[in-house]
Amino acid sequence: MLGAIQIPHQFKPDIIIGIDPDVDESGVGVVYRTSRSVTPMKFSFPNLIDYLTMTRDMNPGKVLVVLEGGWLVRSNWHLGGGYMTMQKAAELGRRTGMNHQTGILIEEMCSHLNIPCTVAKPMRKVWKGKDGKITQAELQKSVGVTNRLPRMNQDQRDACLMAWVYAGLPVKV
Repeated sequence: MLGAIQIPHQFKPDIIIGIDPDVDESGVGVVYRTSRSVTPMKFSFPNLIDYLTMTRDMNPGKVLVVLEGGWLVRSNWHLGGGYMTMQKAAELGRRTGMNHQTGILIEEMCSHLNIPCTVAKPMRKVWKGKDGKITQAELQKSVGVTNRLPRMNQDQRDACLMAWVYAGLPVKV
């Protein structure tokens, strides 16, 4: 991690902001620990930084950012099966690198703005959705939130699940 703020073990934030970084719009899931409610959002990079700053200012000492750090996972690509050309693999790698850089910049901004932030490896994909990702229905059922979740994209669902887990709240599988 770059300049991440050291988070004391006894720190129990009231608001956990999960972020799945993306170049265009990052998926954001905000979990309010006491009410067990979830709010999914998505933000461009500048709007995300504005939101994090505003949330920190309105809730001093009560916010934790949990950032999905895909760059922490070593991986490689294969051209096997003939479904991916070298050009497609190169474009996939380029987009992945851009997303990783966005995450690294979010982490750097959290450090600069003195917002507690931790970077987590992506969660295991054990759900029924495409490529083992969590579906809308699974998220609603698994976290048992008190509010009805609106329709959201995959990045938002991943961010919500990550924030829920980091809030220490139970996940029903």
